[in-house]
Amino acid sequence: MSARVHAQTLAAEQRTISVAEFFSKNRHLLGFDSPARALLTTVKEAVDNAIDASEEAGLLPEV
Repeated sequence: MSARVHAQTLAAEQRTISVAEFFSKNRHLLGFDSPARALLTTVKEAVDNAIDASEEAGLLPEV
């Protein structure tokens, strides 16, 4: 038997999971794997969103 894995075999073994289930199992991909990193990621996202919103409104952000 060949050691090569075929796409059909892999597809038959896969199962569908929800996005929420995926990220709850892989918190490190979002930057929420430790409390300190979670805080840093949250603040960074808030600042990024504020800068994006000011850009869309045509305002210069005050940093």
